[in-house]
Amino acid sequence: MNSELFELALSATLKDRNTPLGAPIPGIGVKKISGRAMPYSLRHRGQWFVPEYIDNIKEIQIAQDTDAYLFKAIQKKVNGFLLAGYEITGENKEVVSYLKKRLSEMENVSGTPFELLMIQTAHDLFRYSNCMWVKVRNNDASTGKTRKSPTGQKLDPIAGYFILPFETLEFKTTVSGEIKKVLQRMPGTGQTKEFSKNDVIHFYTNKKPGFSMGTPEVLPALDDIALLRRLEEQIEQLIDSSLHPLFHYTVGSDNLPERYSPEGIKETDIVKKTIEYMPAGGIYVSDHRHKIEAIGSEGRALRAESYLEYFKKRVFAALDVGPVDFGEGDTSNRATALVMSKSASKAVEACQKQMKIFIQSYVFKEILLEGGYNVMDPDNRVEIKFGGVDKEDIAKQENQTIQLWLNNLINENEARKRLRLEPMTEEQRESNHYKLYEEPTSMLKNLNIASAGEALANASNSAITSEGIAKQREQEQEIAKAKGQSLQSKANGAENTSNNKARPSNQHGTRTSPKFTKDYKNLDILERSFLDGYEKLCFNKKLDFYPNELVSLKNEYDKELNDIHKLSKIRINEFENSGISKETLLESLQWRYEELNRKFSVSAYNLGNEIAKLAFKE
Repeated sequence: MNSELFELALSATLKDRNTPLGAPIPGIGVKKISGRAMPYSLRHRGQWFVPEYIDNIKEIQIAQDTDAYLFKAIQKKVNGFLLAGYEITGENKEVVSYLKKRLSEMENVSGTPFELLMIQTAHDLFRYSNCMWVKVRNNDASTGKTRKSPTGQKLDPIAGYFILPFETLEFKTTVSGEIKKVLQRMPGTGQTKEFSKNDVIHFYTNKKPGFSMGTPEVLPALDDIALLRRLEEQIEQLIDSSLHPLFHYTVGSDNLPERYSPEGIKETDIVKKTIEYMPAGGIYVSDHRHKIEAIGSEGRALRAESYLEYFKKRVFAALDVGPVDFGEGDTSNRATALVMSKSASKAVEACQKQMKIFIQSYVFKEILLEGGYNVMDPDNRVEIKFGGVDKEDIAKQENQTIQLWLNNLINENEARKRLRLEPMTEEQRESNHYKLYEEPTSMLKNLNIASAGEALANASNSAITSEGIAKQREQEQEIAKAKGQSLQSKANGAENTSNNKARPSNQHGTRTSPKFTKDYKNLDILERSFLDGYEKLCFNKKLDFYPNELVSLKNEYDKELNDIHKLSKIRINEFENSGISKETLLESLQWRYEELNRKFSVSAYNLGNEIAKLAFKE
């Protein structure tokens, strides 16, 4: 059945860019071989037979509809598969685009989304460990090409996939055990339909050698579930007997035996008639010779809690889920709960891996064959990548990959592959964070203003001229001479003062930031610390080719800073007599200054980026 695709890949005639239609592709004319081991289906002598675990599949179907544990265990795994998602990737974008187009066509024609088809497949694999797809071939409903099988049979292109109810199937196999025909027999009606091996795909897990189908993994759980249900029924009977106890009424004793009435009626008979006609909430009054006892568990019944807990754990182990998945981890801490719930996640990931093998080998390859692509070419390889189930594990693995990349142990392509990302293109590289922000900022810090002005003066789209630059330099020199200092020395002095206050130093080194409790003695120092770095860009409007934007940005910054400054003084005055120190109040307002600094740092970066672009235009 599934080996047909391998035969097609080896000996089919394909159409590609370099191979004419009908010509064999070089290097793939390889003869297919079959296994030599004898399968168990050999005893059926090539006749129709019911696969090994079909009866068990029917039991599983009934149990799933009647038992809550089995139903929810399967449903939780299916939900995990659904939430993980998938994507189709490949190095050859043309091949990937063609495959996605064909799958979209199949969705429109069949009315079944491909993602829903995979969810239904995962559902059958989780409960039956088997699933069967049937192909609908139609040349008019597909853009694929008609081709021939290795046996010479004409094969129309696939128009859609559908799932067969596995419990209704019968097989006919070859001598080597491969399925060559599938028969669907509907119970109660006697109607049948036959499918060839070219038109079906058998998904399976846990398949033993020599068997024609996989062994259902939930099969061992059926007996444990049945035993747990019987135990619960017996506990129900015990509860019922304890809720409605038996009353023992004693009349008389050895010293005071029962008496007879004047009419000759025994005293016990009189009590029976009295109790028989007594209402349910009635009270019987008697002398000291009458005694009533309630016969029940009286605390001596069998303690069934431990037995119930043990068999419940057996069910959870057989279903490959943990108590936490059913909300029973109330005594577990977070770490223990995560470990207990990983079992179901691993089962989902294993199912994803097995489905990936079948889909890539028997679905994608055949679709590409119909499109005329050489599936033996590694460049035409298309993969289906499923998302992770355990988000915490994914985050740890991504962080580990980033650390390996930062420490130069793997290259960029290896890192992106581990992160499930395609290699970065040049277009993507131009729009990453480094290119947009870090590189322009670095260029701006190292920018020589004189050379930048000359570059802008030589630019064809710039309004700056060499004469204007020379005139500006003369004005700056006159101003500096009048003040007795150079612009550069003033800039350096202001910068050093701001740095010393924002990042104080001593014999132990330089701090990354000031301490509010010691370094900030007044609001003036606090204000100056948040101007650090910004004055490097705006000092004395040194970048004259962009003066208006710089002035506007600095004015806006000063206005918001002044508002926070006023708020700080108001808070200090309000709590002056409350015993709260000024340092504590300043520390509580630190986030406002940091937010202001962050906001205008981004604006400065963007502005610096524009300046750098103009400076290096040529």
